[in-house]
Amino acid sequence: SGEEEDVMSGAFPIDLVLVRHGESEGNLAQHFSKNGDDRLWTAEFGKRHTSRYRLTDVGRQQAVAAGRWIKENITHQFDAYFTSEYVRAMETAAHLGFEGSRWNVELYLREQDRGVLCGKSKIQRKREHSALLERLERDVFYVAAPGGESVANACIRVDNCLELLRNKYAGQRVVVVCHGNIIEGFRVRLEGMTGFRYRQWLKDRKANPKLGLQNGHIIQYSRRNPETGAVHGTFRWMRSVCPYPDPDPSVWMPVAQPTFTCSDLLAEVLKVPQIINNSDADKLRNHPANKKPDGTPLSPRPTSKRPRVAADGFLHESV
Repeated sequence: SGEEEDVMSGAFPIDLVLVRHGESEGNLAQHFSKNGDDRLWTAEFGKRHTSRYRLTDVGRQQAVAAGRWIKENITHQFDAYFTSEYVRAMETAAHLGFEGSRWNVELYLREQDRGVLCGKSKIQRKREHSALLERLERDVFYVAAPGGESVANACIRVDNCLELLRNKYAGQRVVVVCHGNIIEGFRVRLEGMTGFRYRQWLKDRKANPKLGLQNGHIIQYSRRNPETGAVHGTFRWMRSVCPYPDPDPSVWMPVAQPTFTCSDLLAEVLKVPQIINNSDADKLRNHPANKKPDGTPLSPRPTSKRPRVAADGFLHESV
């Protein structure tokens, strides 16, 4: 049957459980800074690299709650355990409380590098890098702060992790503790999220914060149909839950890599207004400053007719 063929060709783990670390010192300090208060950003704390942020008391409670929910709703034991090497992720992994677990500390799972923004409060960033923040706001998927990574860059590291899981842990259950922006990278790659869709997802999250990844948040991908038990070759279902302080009901959602018709592609393209066109170049060619002494243009005008672009983005008759 088709399902049997899927199982035979599948190379991913049966279940992949992603856990965001609990609330860290940095999360707490940034929360205050977002509200105009930098008193937690002491000179001592400012010298600490972000990789060394510890969990707060609430962060440890979130980790315990995440571990409890996983044991009650997924499994008490995994075949493989991975964590980012950042202190807050390792501390979260330890407090999940999986008896007998042996954790792999993975460099590729470290947080997205924020470059010159790293280790600075939100107030500092706004004061020192306002132009950069505006550019990141416009083009968050592809733009990186100097010395740092873009979302697209971080997705390359996620691909390395997924390749490791495919090669070594096919058909097994794996848990990964890492960072919100790396979990976003897993979502981008596993759900085929384009830059356009990623930006829309961020807008939706601003309108409804519950759509975001909270500290201690859990994302589960599965190859197993939650209703029939049939196993497929790739991840077909996912669910999302934040167990602290009280877990919301988790609902399984289908996972499908999207494809696009030509009209779909142009619908995405037309969301971006065109700024420069050939008619602008014609005006420049005809400007007196761009002509030779004999009056001919410095840049010869193309002689071929140009097609008309309709409102739907498709080319029509030549004009």
